Amino acid sequence: MSARKRAFTVIELLVAITIAVLIIILTLTTMRSVREKARDTKRLQEINQIIKALQLYWIENQHYPTRTCPCGHGGWETSDQDPEEFMEYLSQYLPKVPVDPINRRVEGFSFFGPRPGNYFYAYYRYETAGYCICDESSPTCRNVDRPFAVIAVSNLEAYVPADLPEEGMPLPSTIKLSRAVCGDPGPDGICTVAEYQNGQCRDWSQEFDYSIMLVE
Repeated sequence: MSARKRAFTVIELLVAITIAVLIIILTLTTMRSVREKARDTKRLQEINQIIKALQLYWIENQHYPTRTCPCGHGGWETSDQDPEEFMEYLSQYLPKVPVDPINRRVEGFSFFGPRPGNYFYAYYRYETAGYCICDESSPTCRNVDRPFAVIAVSNLEAYVPADLPEEGMPLPSTIKLSRAVCGDPGPDGICTVAEYQNGQCRDWSQEFDYSIMLVE
């Protein structure tokens, strides 16, 4: 066999190896994406289960439950702190209160901004909130003057890009997911941290990728 023929065979082998590696990488990437979407779907299904249990609790008690601790950052009851005790007051309505499929928190966690690596469910009941009360004559007012609860998912893997939200901002309107909002963020519909601290409004998508408000 000539040296030229041997060289051509080596090149063919390298090309075949390269193609095989690319196929493996593509397969692994696709599998990862499928797993992420499956976990997100599970998260949304489980939050809906918790919401139904909270509604049953409200029917029996005429108010939503007060959070129990140990609590996470900001006093929220979170599933990563004590999974066995997370929202244990709903146990009569659910065979087992679900927790996030990953259910962990990493160092450097910040509520207001991107949350890569942090996965948990969170619950908080508010008696009242000044930033939720606004002038109802304003077309952008979302007035909530009664006690309410918020149930949330900290992080969605597939449905929200890892670099969102921007620091101090809610998720952009192009992200079509449920978000708890109250107060009057103005015509732009954006409630920044500064506006929240000034008591003007609040948009929980600054802190969670998915959130629902339950008003009593």
